[in-house]
Amino acid sequence: MRPGARVPDRRGEPEPLLWLAGRPLCGWPATVVSLLAGVVVALAFAPFNLFLLAPVGLALWFAVLRGAPPGPAFRHGFAFGLGLFGFGVSWVFNSLLIFGQAPWLVATLITVLFVLYLALYPAALGWVVARYLGRAPLLPWLLALAAGFVLLELLRGWLFSGFPWLLAGHVLLDSPAGFWLPLAGETGAGLVVTLLAVVVVLLTAGRFAGAVLVLAPLLLASLVAMPWQWVRASGEPVTVAVVQGNIEQARKWEEDGVHHALDLYTTMSGEAGQADLLVWPETAIPAFYFEVYPVLEPFAARLETEGTELVTGIFDHDPVDRSMYNSIRNVTSGATYDKRQLVPFGEYLPLRDRLDWLHRLLDIPMSDLKPGTGRGLVDMAGQAAGLSICYEAAYARRLRTALPEAAFLLNVSNDAWFGATLAPHQHLQIARVRALEMGRPMIRATNTGISALIDADGRVTGRAGLFTREVLRGEVQPRQGHTPAALLGPWPALAFALVLLIPALRHRRAG
Repeated sequence: MRPGARVPDRRGEPEPLLWLAGRPLCGWPATVVSLLAGVVVALAFAPFNLFLLAPVGLALWFAVLRGAPPGPAFRHGFAFGLGLFGFGVSWVFNSLLIFGQAPWLVATLITVLFVLYLALYPAALGWVVARYLGRAPLLPWLLALAAGFVLLELLRGWLFSGFPWLLAGHVLLDSPAGFWLPLAGETGAGLVVTLLAVVVVLLTAGRFAGAVLVLAPLLLASLVAMPWQWVRASGEPVTVAVVQGNIEQARKWEEDGVHHALDLYTTMSGEAGQADLLVWPETAIPAFYFEVYPVLEPFAARLETEGTELVTGIFDHDPVDRSMYNSIRNVTSGATYDKRQLVPFGEYLPLRDRLDWLHRLLDIPMSDLKPGTGRGLVDMAGQAAGLSICYEAAYARRLRTALPEAAFLLNVSNDAWFGATLAPHQHLQIARVRALEMGRPMIRATNTGISALIDADGRVTGRAGLFTREVLRGEVQPRQGHTPAALLGPWPALAFALVLLIPALRHRRAG
């Protein structure tokens, strides 16, 4: 960026912010820079956790968009999305090819189409801002761009069942600004990140007054909010033993898979020692509960004599309407939670009448499930727990329904689907965000890792390795109270984002 750069233009076109060899950066070179900016932002997420790269990468892309006509702005936005999602969610290909048993061509095609779809969100933002707000002064234009980015993240997390992955606010988790997550939620934290990108653009463009105008309120709000403690301890700590069996996905579905899993998990549990809760991961036993309860219930009864409750992820079946569910069952008490937020194409097939051919190409066991209902509350270890299964941890709205009654959160997952990719690390980061956002500790039990015990501040107090077979022992401290994010959800941040659009919209009306 060239500080204070201007291009004389009698038609009132906005000044470009990026220059190359004395000329404004535009055309395909600008598109390549946008692509690289998307990759830079992806590096801000786990496992890299270079959180400062998020506002830097966004600032670079914002600068590319300034002055671009609608067509090129769409292309620059699309390239940014390809960089961010093409790198950040490349693990989809691995899941389809290795664990979904899809042909190489099918796995490639689905992954490419998925990334192209996700890239449409920043592409649409670039086009809209260029088409309708392109002549707005720099500061109102940047504020609208920052707000628009977060608004489209909200849309992405809801439309077509949603994909709330790689959300900008999550990068603040391990940063000094992490307190914004319980205060304003992931949406509000995302606004903080995009506004920091605005500050970077303004500083490098020599607009110091504008940078101060944006940064000063953020700093003031941070100083006021930082000392607040939104939740408090409630009752005695709950001791936990999480059994991570590390059974390969293919091994689970072999002919003796059920017997192998039962033998492994009961043996490891017998060696785990005493705990209030013994937790097995999602679908730890690859069978319906009615098929294995003659083994599980006597085993749970023996544990109960030692003061331990057995909780496991397992498939459930309704004999009346033959519906199948991905569930968590407290075997000791019999209480059950059925997963509400199912994964499209993995746990159910959308538009089955039109896409049944695709279902035949993918060999994914138990991929015709029904969603559950309720708030996700199940009593265990003398406390109410807020339950979620796998991908549900990415949906703040799902976990909020269990509050304020839930004293802690429990998430079971089968991250074997992801293999040795970025996804297990990203998934753990999302779980940590949920714990901090909700102000509740979380027990996270996974089949192949990364199992973890997370406190209400989002810190990992104990973790198992990736692709290891071990028992993770520790404790969680129940909490009570409400964080603003858990109480109000994304609505205050949504309202503030809409307010940020007003200066640019007013200028457009005046023009």
